[in-house]
Amino acid sequence: MNQEALLRVEKLNAFFKKEDGKIQALKDVSFQVNKGELLAIVGESGCGKSLTSLSIMGLTAKSCQVEAEYIDFQGENLLKISPARLRQLRGKELAMIFQEPLTSLNPLFTIGFQLTETICLHNPVNKKQAREIAVETLKKVEIPRPERILSEYPNALSGGMRQRVMIAMALVNKPSLLIADEPTTALDVTIQAQILFLMKHLMREYHTSIMFITHDLGVVAEMADRVMVMYAGQIVEEANVYDLFSRPLHPYTQGLMNSTIKIDQTDDLLATIPGTVPSLADMPEGCRFHPRCPLAKDECRRICPDLVETEPGRKVRCLQRGGEGSIRFRGSECPENMDKGGNDNG
Repeated sequence: MNQEALLRVEKLNAFFKKEDGKIQALKDVSFQVNKGELLAIVGESGCGKSLTSLSIMGLTAKSCQVEAEYIDFQGENLLKISPARLRQLRGKELAMIFQEPLTSLNPLFTIGFQLTETICLHNPVNKKQAREIAVETLKKVEIPRPERILSEYPNALSGGMRQRVMIAMALVNKPSLLIADEPTTALDVTIQAQILFLMKHLMREYHTSIMFITHDLGVVAEMADRVMVMYAGQIVEEANVYDLFSRPLHPYTQGLMNSTIKIDQTDDLLATIPGTVPSLADMPEGCRFHPRCPLAKDECRRICPDLVETEPGRKVRCLQRGGEGSIRFRGSECPENMDKGGNDNG
């Protein structure tokens, strides 16, 4: 790519240890986030979206073993630096917003204590100066009465307010890269729209790149510059947002598009992708999507396709390369197959 890369990930693999060995959750995940862009990562729950972000941040569980050729962030390999250096980067240059702020904010401490602690940890300021910065940051995320909010505890705030506090904590040190893991899933539609608008505005103001994890294609269309589609621990398609929505190449991407409600839709029955994401312990041979794919052929059951660049900036992992054009998944009475929220491996 011609743009300057802020983050480059090459052949990221993740394994969960078991008594009788280990199972692979991520396989050869390679991508980059460019300076000033928003990269959206989409897919059903269990596809590896959240695990990818946690691997980059060094926040995976002890039972998870992460390997990669490199995770290069601004010239430093995050897998090779010391734990102390990684802690310096987290919260300063690298920040993350989690899906549920109530589990990320400590209920025993006030908003002011947690926010000023973040500021003091990464900046040479005293507590009075940190409090002033905290107030200004809360104003930027459009929290009313910020001085009073600083003295409140997390469970005294609404979900939307807590998420604004989390965004403030993530952006207060003006990070170069913000990872947002489904930050609006638990919010109602009105608050969700406000939070997305706020993030886009702050992205421009702070010149922050964003890695945005979501299962909401409407959010992707509104927010993203590029999109990375994941399935069963692998990247299956990557393209800029316009190309992906106008001409999805992978059958899985086409299935996701078809299962989205459209304004001009006349059919009451919502199309779905049959089946479910395969278990980590029982991955199919060949293409991982072939048991659910209407285009699958014998070779798809035998050969695991590579992620191939079909044109500049566009990649797809499919032996058919979307060769039969746009496909249509049939309607189903089993909408529970589709993603309704994140999980630990999603």
